[in-house]
Amino acid sequence: MPVLVLGLVLGLGLGANASAAPVRHVPPAEVTAGSPLELVAEAPPATPKLVLHYRNIGMGAFATIELVRRDDARWVAVVPADAVVVPGIEYYLDAGGEIVFASPQWPHTIAVHASAGDQRRARDLARVEGGRYRVHGAAEYVDYGTRTVEGERLIDRYYRLDADFSYRLLAYPLEELRFGYTRLLGDTETADTAMCTGGAVRCTAEAGYKVGIWVELGVGLIEGVRLDGRILVMATQSAFNIGGRAEARLGILDASHVALGVESMADVGTNGYFRLGWGTVPGLPMAATVEVSNMPDADRPTGVRLYYDIARDVGHGVRIGLRAGYAARNQVVAGFTSGANMVWDF
Repeated sequence: MPVLVLGLVLGLGLGANASAAPVRHVPPAEVTAGSPLELVAEAPPATPKLVLHYRNIGMGAFATIELVRRDDARWVAVVPADAVVVPGIEYYLDAGGEIVFASPQWPHTIAVHASAGDQRRARDLARVEGGRYRVHGAAEYVDYGTRTVEGERLIDRYYRLDADFSYRLLAYPLEELRFGYTRLLGDTETADTAMCTGGAVRCTAEAGYKVGIWVELGVGLIEGVRLDGRILVMATQSAFNIGGRAEARLGILDASHVALGVESMADVGTNGYFRLGWGTVPGLPMAATVEVSNMPDADRPTGVRLYYDIARDVGHGVRIGLRAGYAARNQVVAGFTSGANMVWDF
């Protein structure tokens, strides 16, 4: 009788082991956020229904996905891309209601890492406290000095106003799109003597333009390297004309960087510049710029400007800046540069 009982127990045990489905699953080490997560289990065709139970770390209830057969030995479930988010996914598997991998109490965790683009985007937004919009305004006055020649005072100065709105695309390599308005007007010696009165052979006349509308695109092929390109349409003293601007920059505009740029406007002139910026003092970005320019008239000789910028963060995404510097077209007469600007990121 004891032998019979023992035989029944062994028989039942062997039968249970034979019917149980051996399931083998090797979890992936990590996954990138926003990409589908494929989980594969190895099991024989007769295995009871395999079900994946998953959730994001910190969430309560598990969502379920039934695994489907890929071939005679493998079953697969795919977690949707929109469910794969930082910091990770927790999951377990069951076969016909029997836990075969991890458990509800101790689910397996897969770390989810942000993609390189998402990490770059997060760093860019952190610098501006999450704002994707920027409003910018600037005013500048440039005086190359006044000369007196043959009794005529030859004034050489201009002012410039800029206002623009930016949207940070952050759809790399496209980083930023800007729309703006520029007004550049001044008085300088004219090459057209017909404009002189009283028999004078040298005189000054108004130069520049009152309305200029432009669009600019900022492209960053890799983080920290940026190329800005601008197209400008303006109404100059003679006709409607076009202009453009390009800047190549290494570093962050509102922090430490070096930049090389050129701006050209029909009838108004061309300038080229080199800028060195630094952000070593928190909340006080600074920059020094050397510029070679013949503005505000393309017929004027080239002058040199050296100016210094400093700005102060005042909170709520607002920064106010000042500019001061030197301007001269020759070694005899010189003047000064001054300006102010405001930036609001939101």
